[in-house]
Amino acid sequence: MPSDSIAGFLDHAKANRVLFPDQVEQLIRQPDVPQSDLTALCSYLLEKGVLTRFQADAIREGRGQDLSFGSYPVIDEIGPCPGGTAYRALHPALRTPVVLRKFKADAFNPTDSAPNVLNRARLVGTFPHPNLIPLLDVGVYQGHAYAVLDQPVDSADLGSLLKEVGGAMPGFLAAEYGWAIASALRVIHERGGWHGEVRPGLLLVGPLTTKATADGTMRRRPAPNATVRLAETGLTPVRASAATDPPGADVLAYLPPERVDGNMYDPRGDIYGLGASLYQLLAGRPPHDAATPEELLNKVRACAPVSLAAIRPDVSGELAAFIMRMLAPRPEDRPQTAFEVENALASFCRQGAIPAVPQSAVPLATAVSSVTTFPTIPVVAHAVAVPVAVPVALPEPDGWGVNPNAFADAQAASSADMRQPRRRQLSDKDKSRSKMWIAIGLCLHLSAMGMLAAWLGGYLNFDSSDPTPATPTKPDKPTPNPKQPRGKTS
Repeated sequence: MPSDSIAGFLDHAKANRVLFPDQVEQLIRQPDVPQSDLTALCSYLLEKGVLTRFQADAIREGRGQDLSFGSYPVIDEIGPCPGGTAYRALHPALRTPVVLRKFKADAFNPTDSAPNVLNRARLVGTFPHPNLIPLLDVGVYQGHAYAVLDQPVDSADLGSLLKEVGGAMPGFLAAEYGWAIASALRVIHERGGWHGEVRPGLLLVGPLTTKATADGTMRRRPAPNATVRLAETGLTPVRASAATDPPGADVLAYLPPERVDGNMYDPRGDIYGLGASLYQLLAGRPPHDAATPEELLNKVRACAPVSLAAIRPDVSGELAAFIMRMLAPRPEDRPQTAFEVENALASFCRQGAIPAVPQSAVPLATAVSSVTTFPTIPVVAHAVAVPVAVPVALPEPDGWGVNPNAFADAQAASSADMRQPRRRQLSDKDKSRSKMWIAIGLCLHLSAMGMLAAWLGGYLNFDSSDPTPATPTKPDKPTPNPKQPRGKTS
């Protein structure tokens, strides 16, 4: 029931394990805690960070059941998510922050269902990969399907950071981020799955650093050791065509053309989404932009994006051409596997920034029934518009936390090393040892030269034969034969 008194409010807070008894005792002893006004008490607790607005309103309105779901304490409501609502919660044992998704039973009809989403989440959402946000738990509680995801701390999505930094990303950094996501997609695709919605809003980067701008405001940017991770793996619901059920502009701009008038979900759609995300990072805007959803649908369906090489002439032409190939309207004209994307982007990354790329890809697994594709509605041909290149401002020297010339400097240094042999620096100990061996060698050399001179002067004779003449010896007397008579000789 609703609580209108401070005592009742605190009792409900303890009963729902939002506040513990020792916390309540400490609050009562504080001299500045409001003792008679419940609204003032709630404002005080909100200001001190003891409660959230969601928790305070739920206690006051008697909605204690909303403060926990299963064994997960619920802290706050994040907002709508595909198929339901997302909440900030705590791990029941570790008390670490997690994201709780509560799905509605009828939210996926008629093209999908909550059990199918949970099956796909179990299939591809639990892969241990450094560039995937792990799925911690899925199941059904009191008739509600749910999923629990890890909540990365000190991170932000690339879509928000691009606006915050205020400049496009250096080419090599975009290639490194693209390589990392392609590596994660390869693991998903090789096991018969797909992601379904690769876009900058789901690419989380962290840790972050802050920088003061000229106007005194603080601005976030990736730290030098930041990594990028893909979220929502296995949780993308199968929808009808975008023309039938248009998503938001932040989703539609990165959907492949085959999803505009159809609902074909396969790995090549993920490759298109990754290419569109890389285009956004390098151009500062998505491949297609429009004022209305209908205009955006038509552009995704029929228009080729502006050439990335025309917008960013400083980016490698091979990298720009490969990203445009990832954005090919027909799936068969794109790279067919994430391994191909991963292998191609590796050549545009800084030396040592990524581990060695495997030499061969694992054969694709047979698609599981819960992740099979749906029939594709034929796409109607439209006239192709000719885009116009619009240059964007280049990034400031440290806008993304890296030197934008790092790749070129590394390549130049590598070329110089190949032309000039590298000399090894000797330590003091090595120098002393070298001097000692030089002295020993010099002594041995002088000794050998002295012995050679003595031998040539006749002072040394290396002949081992005896020079004394041999003395003549007397012939031996014949030995007498005992059988021969004396006086006779034979």
